[in-house]
Amino acid sequence: MKNNVISRPAFYALHVLFWICYGVILFASLSNWTRSPDAVWKAVISDVLTSSSIAYINYYLLLPRLYKKSRYSAYILASIALVVIIVFLRVYFLGMSHMSVTYTYFIRSVPAIGFYLISTVIWFFANLIKAQRNEMELRNNQLASELKFLKLQLSPHFLFNTLNNIYSMAYFSDSNTAPAIMKLSGMMRHMLYEDQGMFVSLSKEISFMENFIELWRLKLDENPVIIFKHKGVRESHEIAHLIFLVFLENAFKHGNTIDGSIEINLHINAGDQLFFYIKNDVIDARKTAEEESGVGLTNVKKRLNLIYPGKHELLMEQNATSFEVKLTIDLK
Repeated sequence: MKNNVISRPAFYALHVLFWICYGVILFASLSNWTRSPDAVWKAVISDVLTSSSIAYINYYLLLPRLYKKSRYSAYILASIALVVIIVFLRVYFLGMSHMSVTYTYFIRSVPAIGFYLISTVIWFFANLIKAQRNEMELRNNQLASELKFLKLQLSPHFLFNTLNNIYSMAYFSDSNTAPAIMKLSGMMRHMLYEDQGMFVSLSKEISFMENFIELWRLKLDENPVIIFKHKGVRESHEIAHLIFLVFLENAFKHGNTIDGSIEINLHINAGDQLFFYIKNDVIDARKTAEEESGVGLTNVKKRLNLIYPGKHELLMEQNATSFEVKLTIDLK
C-alpha cells in the first residue's frame, strides 16, 4: 500500500477517505435492517476498525516478515490466528452477538476474510510492480554504464588518431596545421559539450562529420574524390552521439586516399527512416576493414544494439576494390 508517486500526506488522506466511504456505504446498508442508530453506529465502527486492522496487519507485518522470508507455515498459522482473533474480538468485546452463534460468526468473519484477501492481492501486485521497476532501473543503469564505457573507448581512439595526423603536419611544417587545430577544437567541443545525453541533434552531427572530412582534406597530400550528400534532415531529428564516427575513420584510415574515392550519403524519408551509406576504395583486401579497425566497428555494433534494439540494420560488404557500409535506423 506504499506509493512513490503521490506524497505521503496525500497517501494517508486517500486511506482515510477510503475507510470513511466504506463506513458510509455500510451505514446506509445497515440502516435498512435496523432502526436503532446506536446499533448501526456500533456495527459500522466495529466493522471499519476490524477490517482495517486485519488489512494493515496482514500487509505490513505478516506478508513482509513471514511470507516474503519464505516462512510459509508460520504465515498460514499467523493468518488463521489473526482472522480468528479479529472475529472473536468483534463478536464478544464489541457486543456484536446474534441469537444464532453460527450465523454470528459467519457474518462477522466475511468482511475480515474479504479484507485479508484484498490486502494479500494488493501486496502481491505491489511487489510485482516493484520488482519490474527495479529490474528496469537495473537494466537502464547497466545500459548507461555500458554506453558510457563504449563512449570512453571511442573518444580517445578518435583523438589519438587525429593528434597523430596533426603531429605529422606540424613536423613537416605544413601550413594547414593551424586550421587543422581549429577544426579539431570545434570537433572536441561537439564531443564534450554536446555529450549531455544519449542523443544529439542530427544537424549538429552532420556538421561534425563535415568538419571531420575537412580535417582530413587538410592533412592529405593527395586529393581523393570525397562526396558527402545529405537530405531530408529536420531540426527535430536526433541521432545517437558520434554513431557515424567509426565509419568515417575507417573510410579515411583504411581507404585508398591516393587515387580512390570516398562516397557518403545520408538521407531520411517521409517515415523518419534514416539511410546512411558510405563507400571507400581500398588498395588491397588482405585484411577486412573490421580486422584492421580493431575495436572501432565492434564498438559501434554494440552501441547500435543497445540504443536501437530491433530498430536498425547494419550491412558491411567488402570486395577486392571497395568497402561499403549500409546503415538503416528507425528514428521514430
